[in-house]
Amino acid sequence: MTVRPRLLALSLTTALTMSACTFRSDDSKESGTTDQDSMPAAACSSGEAPSLGGKTSAFDAPVAVESSGALRTQVSEPAMSTTASPTDGYRIAQIKVSARVQTNGVFALHPESFVLADPDGQRCAQPATNPLRGALQVSQVDESKVVSGVVAFIVPAEANLSDYAVHYVDKPGSPKAIASWSGNGSAPSPATVNTCSTNRSGIKLAGAKDQEFYKPFTTGDDPISLTITPSTPWSRELKPGPNQPNDVRGVVVSLYVAAKGSVGYIERNQFQLIDDKGNLCRYNELGSDGENLTSDLVETDKPKRYTLVFWTPKGSEVAGWKLLYMPEPSDRKVTATWTLKPRASASKSPSSSASSSGPVPSSSTATG
Repeated sequence: MTVRPRLLALSLTTALTMSACTFRSDDSKESGTTDQDSMPAAACSSGEAPSLGGKTSAFDAPVAVESSGALRTQVSEPAMSTTASPTDGYRIAQIKVSARVQTNGVFALHPESFVLADPDGQRCAQPATNPLRGALQVSQVDESKVVSGVVAFIVPAEANLSDYAVHYVDKPGSPKAIASWSGNGSAPSPATVNTCSTNRSGIKLAGAKDQEFYKPFTTGDDPISLTITPSTPWSRELKPGPNQPNDVRGVVVSLYVAAKGSVGYIERNQFQLIDDKGNLCRYNELGSDGENLTSDLVETDKPKRYTLVFWTPKGSEVAGWKLLYMPEPSDRKVTATWTLKPRASASKSPSSSASSSGPVPSSSTATG
């Protein structure tokens, strides 16, 4: 009765020893070079690539990769680099990436948010350290700068990269793509914008006195009055910054304001600009760069000059403008308007020939 357990133990030990020998024998066989082992890898094998629910974009097309549309990213077509791969049978492929903020905000950009996928939908691995010059780093993107760089991937040496796609995910490793680019993707067709916004003003103009720009308008009676003279709107490029979006150009109006008989009051929200289609132009109530009116008092015989900045989309072609004056902004009652009628052919710059120096009265007599 005591012999059998020993025999079982001995048999088990012998079996384990034989099994170990067989495994090592198989290892030594696998370590040998065969024709199959020398063949290059056929596909990427780092797991399933993320999926996209929408349309795929063409390479180099700017695509919104954030829910508000503020952050837009461009990706080049993948290309083989000349940098050696750390793995036999593979090469280093690269994509060039750039990102910019179209409006305002601060966003993070991570190289692992970009995924290269082979034609079978398999994810291609990124090297532990990007060996390429100009490698994209984890970056912070805001309206003041464009972030760009190169992302590296390990792909089969014989890969046809024209069949590969690039995906963008909001978090590294996410199974859902926010945007995708491929050789079969569609490029957006440029659209002509002929309005300053899509927001209809809805402001009633009935009863308001309409005249050309540079014509003075006087509100009040003879002993106590306020006279406002606006310049023709003109175009100004706005530098990227927190006071205005990146995707707009400034439409500037200079005001010359004089008070008579008593101190006059003026504020920014008394003035609105609409385009010739009746759309209300946006602006920053706290002031865009170069703007100098929030609210102010104008003393008698001490006229002041102010600068208003409205926004229109970059590249827009607006044919005409109308400036509205509302003494009580909350009432939305317009008492005066100044109109620049549409020209025969719209220009990209509103009254680009107009001087930025403002209305006719000499600046030597104005303060502010």
